[in-house]
Amino acid sequence: MNSEILVSVVIPTYNAEKFIKDCIEATIRQSYRNIEIIVVDDGSSDSTLEICKTYADRDDRIRVYTHSNAGVSATRNRGIRHAKGDFIVFFDADDYPEDDIIQRYMEANEQWKNKHVAMIVCGMYVDNLYNKNGGSIERTLESAHGYIRGENYLLGRSSAATLSWLELFNFVTNKLYDSRVIKNNSIAFDDDIKIGEDLKFNLDYLDKRDGFIGMINSPLYHYVKRTDSSLSISYHDGDIEDTKEIYRRLVTWEATQESATEDNVLIVKRIYITDWVRRLTAFYVMYHKGEYRALVKQKLRDELRSSEFQTILTEVYRAKKISSIRYFSLKIGSFEIFFLLRGIYQIIKG
Repeated sequence: MNSEILVSVVIPTYNAEKFIKDCIEATIRQSYRNIEIIVVDDGSSDSTLEICKTYADRDDRIRVYTHSNAGVSATRNRGIRHAKGDFIVFFDADDYPEDDIIQRYMEANEQWKNKHVAMIVCGMYVDNLYNKNGGSIERTLESAHGYIRGENYLLGRSSAATLSWLELFNFVTNKLYDSRVIKNNSIAFDDDIKIGEDLKFNLDYLDKRDGFIGMINSPLYHYVKRTDSSLSISYHDGDIEDTKEIYRRLVTWEATQESATEDNVLIVKRIYITDWVRRLTAFYVMYHKGEYRALVKQKLRDELRSSEFQTILTEVYRAKKISSIRYFSLKIGSFEIFFLLRGIYQIIKG
């Protein structure tokens, strides 16, 4: 392994005083030492910036920047501009990496130095902190399909469908990127959208970088869930259209990859329907009461009864990738019925 390769770690922060220490300390502890740690504070109003500066005083590999609040995409983009490394990784301030994540990236990069690898992906832990009985879930390639935990695999690009299904593709925090590809092609996070910016970045990157997807089949990054996402649904103007736009692109992208199968495309369409409904749910929760109730009801009806929604819904149902209850509750085009059944299911699930 070539220890002279510099890896840039970009960490955007915003009001993260309660957990930024865990992220920075885990980054400082990395067994691969040749890293630079670029912390960009997005106008925090708490003590986040002061905490980061304290760590920078202790470790000369850390550089801290700050600007007025502009959102996570603009903050990551500033980190990219300051990055000097051969490779770039992104960590989020409320998550943290395993101590050997970068070393494992570098070992895999050495292993595949004579192969054409576009990006390297690792598995993830999903740490459930909002439920004391929740524990952690590991997301890796499944042993039922012949994959071994801890092994490295070269995957064809059509495997993005499988990685998406396992919720490993859409993130940027579990990947190693070639900084030359990013900078030479002016690839950046789109700060005009609030939904799907990570996925868009990955597709923009892969459009400029051919080759395999390298997979380290070990969970090396902790994605920390601090609230129950089913109870903390948020909606921003444009989320529904942004979701449709990015998934249309992913479906088209997947279908054009070498060795892509019909099943690969249907998997992506199943994820598309799931996220589309998630955005509709957020929209409904925020606006279904009060003076906009009638307009919201019409908007939801139009979405569910659109030819695009109904066509994809039918395709994934015929492929047995969606339950009958979910299918029929959406097929009739009444969001209120779907939302009621959703609530009953969550109560039963406990």
